[in-house]
Parts: sequence; structure tokens; C-alpha cells
Amino acid sequence: LPLRDYQHAAIAAVEDAIASGRQDMLLAMATGTGKTRLALCLIYRLIKAGRFRRVLFLVDRTALGEQAHNAFKDVRLEHLQTFTEIYDMKGLGDMRPEPDTRLHVATVQGMVKRLMYSAEDAEPVPVDWYDCVIVDECHRGYALDQEMSDAQVEYRSEADYISKYRRVLDHFDAVRIGLTATPALHTTEIFGPPIYEYGYRQAVIDGYLVD
Repeated sequence: LPLRDYQHAAIAAVEDAIASGRQDMLLAMATGTGKTRLALCLIYRLIKAGRFRRVLFLVDRTALGEQAHNAFKDVRLEHLQTFTEIYDMKGLGDMRPEPDTRLHVATVQGMVKRLMYSAEDAEPVPVDWYDCVIVDECHRGYALDQEMSDAQVEYRSEADYISKYRRVLDHFDAVRIGLTATPALHTTEIFGPPIYEYGYRQAVIDGYLVD
């Protein structure tokens, strides 16, 4: 799968950070510079290398989850195979990963419900379900859009949302990688300052975005 130079650099920055033992990291890349494709290649490399057993790709809107799921199903990797042809992947409608699942796409709201509002007879969610959590558009935080009702979780305020969002991330004993275009305060408090940045101005200069 061909990548642009800055996408190669971003993946290298993450792999170097993981190799050095870092648990939390943030990539800040302008909207339109291909964060989903970057995430796809990064996840594939990390799983293929055996660094991680199972990755959670966390989104805050159903539409973003569907977009990512389609990319993982459609984009060709090695030997013209897609990720889903190589590894088992679960989507938004799947509540639990299987033993051989390597990637699970879920919404923040869905994971909040599974962790904090599950039925009394439901099995608890183990802390080792995922050993890597990648959060797409991790700056968004609280948004009052209709899609938030899909998991039947309501938030009293932005602080309530961020609190539950952090509880989801803190629940798993996992490396955490945030992807964002515009780091917010709560984003850097969780993931730290960006380990790699590719901004809008540079993308315009390089000809990847139009001013």
C-alpha cells in the first residue's frame, strides 16, 4: 500500500515511541491528510510484527466507525489482500471480540455502555481484551449530535463525557495512540504532546491540500 512521506514518518515515530516503552502517544495531522489510511497501515504492521495481539479502534461517531470499517475491508495491503481477508475484524455491531479477533472497531458510547451500563448478568470486560487502543479524532470529545443516541448513553455535560471517555481508556492495560487534527487540552492531558505533527500549512505547501 503506497504511503506519502509524512505518513511513513508518522508510523516511524509511533514505532520508535513504542520501542522506547512509551504507553501514550499523539499524532497531530491536518484534516484530509489520510489519518484513516495511516491507522490501517500502522495497525497492520504492529499486528503482523506480533507487537500487539488485538487492537481497539475507537471512534466517537457511528459514521466514522463505518468509514474506517469500509477502509479496512476495501484497501488492498500485501498480495492484493485486504486487512479483513488476512485477519479477523469485528465492527460496530459486534459486542465482544473472538479469541482470533485482531481488530475491533467500536464507538466511545458503545464501550461506555459495555463497561458501565451492561446488564447484571453480562460478563465483565477484561482489562486485557485489547493491548493497543487507537482513538480516531481524539480531540472531538463532547458533541451533541444525533448519532450519540445509537448506544443509548447520555452525557450531562462535556466534563461528564470526558470523564467516561477517560474511564474507557484507563480500563484497558494497553498502549494508547490518539489521532487528531487539532489537539485539545483534554487530548494532551491523556496522550501527552504530539510525537509527530503534519499541519495544514505544510500540507498545502507540499501540494496535498488546497488552500
